[in-house]
Amino acid sequence: MVYCTAADVRLIVETSLTDTEISGIVEMSDAEIDKKLGSQDTSDKLIKKLSMLLTAQSIKTRQPRSVAIGEYREDAGNVLEVWEREIERIYRLYRNVKVKASDYRFIEEGKRYPDV
Repeated sequence: MVYCTAADVRLIVETSLTDTEISGIVEMSDAEIDKKLGSQDTSDKLIKKLSMLLTAQSIKTRQPRSVAIGEYREDAGNVLEVWEREIERIYRLYRNVKVKASDYRFIEEGKRYPDV
């Protein structure tokens, strides 16, 4: 069960990888989603976007940030930072926040976010 396809990933990142290679990275990204959030609905568009972003991020981190050929220079900019912020934002939407008050009706931060 995959959340996005190689064609979906190609919408946000240009790469010379084959569809089969991209599909392998998609499977790893989806495994990360399942591990962090549990199994999700394959029709959920936000999970599809998360899968696309994680896969594109994996592909882009293997490429140089800029390319220079003679006088021509192409810079990747800060797309990785933008994707990282989007990925964290989506993860926060799906995480359950557990709030537990002590006997004194004071919320202890260590118990409020046990995963952190």
